[in-house]
Amino acid sequence: MSKEFEPLCFDKNLKFKIMAVGDIHEKYVPDDKTEDFLRLINRALDELKPDLAVLMGDIVSGHFKNSQGEEQDLSVEQLREEVQRIIKPFAERNVPLALTFGNHDGEGGKPKEPLLALFQEYPNFRNIDTPDITGCGTCNLLVKDSTCDKDVFNIWLIDSGDRAPAGRGKYAYVETDQIKWCERVSNRLKAQNGGKSVPSLVFQHIPVTEEYQLLKKTSRFHPYAVRGNSWHDKDCYVLDKKKATGYLGEGPCTPDYNNGQFASWKKQGDVIGAFFGHDHMNDFVGKVDGITLGQCKCSGFHIYGDGLRQGVRMITLDENDLWRFETKMHRYRDFFGTKCNSIKGYMLLSDRFHTIFERALKIIIPAVAIATIGTLIFYWLK
Repeated sequence: MSKEFEPLCFDKNLKFKIMAVGDIHEKYVPDDKTEDFLRLINRALDELKPDLAVLMGDIVSGHFKNSQGEEQDLSVEQLREEVQRIIKPFAERNVPLALTFGNHDGEGGKPKEPLLALFQEYPNFRNIDTPDITGCGTCNLLVKDSTCDKDVFNIWLIDSGDRAPAGRGKYAYVETDQIKWCERVSNRLKAQNGGKSVPSLVFQHIPVTEEYQLLKKTSRFHPYAVRGNSWHDKDCYVLDKKKATGYLGEGPCTPDYNNGQFASWKKQGDVIGAFFGHDHMNDFVGKVDGITLGQCKCSGFHIYGDGLRQGVRMITLDENDLWRFETKMHRYRDFFGTKCNSIKGYMLLSDRFHTIFERALKIIIPAVAIATIGTLIFYWLK
């Protein structure tokens, strides 16, 4: 039985604000990192006041280490504790909430439907699970105009899967049946809108392969070079500043196989932008063939990150021009500076720099020890 919701509507100022919350990776046992994440989300909700929040996947861990140090799956009740901890800031403010599942949410072949059901216990949670298509939680949400009378904008929430089948690379891609379903819904909305496409945004975890068109190859000695991922790992890249703005902290972890999702967007003509999680450090945004592709940096602290640049991305729609939008990252540092429980000292540096520092220490400390011992032996023999 479907729930009845208050409609999503543009406000009296003709704006509709979406908060995209990047990878959280919450753990069962809360700690300082949990506290930092909740501090970020509470402040962001209070200051930015979104009309809808979207969790961008890789939301919770479905296992924990028991007292013997062994990995153990969470029970439904334990998983509910994790989910309710994440939902609480949104529920306290009655913010409409939606999600798109990530590759870790169904890790190990676990079904995602029980996790979706736990989120659906929040009365203002908006996902449904469209039947008879691949994945879980894939659906679309319609936004009405400021009179709450007419549907004027569409939001796609797509389950992008986890691992690709053998022979097609590492990460999954949106399947053909999902693409065809989106096209059917897109065509129906167009027909209901007098033959005009309804402008839309896509939210999904794994980015499309076309993101690499926002980068350019460079030397591995370039100070801002990152190595590509999977089938791109023989090359190094930097952001092409003629095409994109923001930060490239790691090679995009896109699928290797292109199943035509982006081509479908171009054919349908309704998608004006798509936003992704998955890559914890990236927050660049740029256009490929007129469609905005944007990364949402991670918001959680239990994973590798970028020196207190965890944050949320705001996307602001304007009823006066539904084919354009504004977007901006709001980072932990912007709200709190360097006041943080779980990240201190050199860890405040970008991940790429403190990783280099850690590697250097692993080389320098043994080298100094060997040199010291060698010097002592030399003087002892002398």
